[in-house]
Amino acid sequence: MVFAMASIAAYAKPHCQSFNNYDDKVTIIFTDDNVGDKYSITDVRLISSRFIPSWRGKEYKATSVSISVNKGAATVTLTFPHLTQFSNPKVELKINGKKAAFKVCQ
Repeated sequence: MVFAMASIAAYAKPHCQSFNNYDDKVTIIFTDDNVGDKYSITDVRLISSRFIPSWRGKEYKATSVSISVNKGAATVTLTFPHLTQFSNPKVELKINGKKAAFKVCQ
């Protein structure tokens, strides 16, 4: 389980800002502009529907999570292992203990 804490999303709505697959890793940056006093991220997974061993597709756990909060907005950088193939990726995670998901921008 990956856990990072910074500064409570009243109602978390993450939005993908960038995605790259360089330097032998996948990096996804997302923002959430409705944060409060506490902001924690747990259970982060990247899901690709290209590989279909089950209805949910192939899952990859985050290798690192970095959070920065500035003026009520959070910027989160997620890192995953390098992938060579994926399709329609999305990120599922928990923000302050509540499930959230967003499509990865490409």
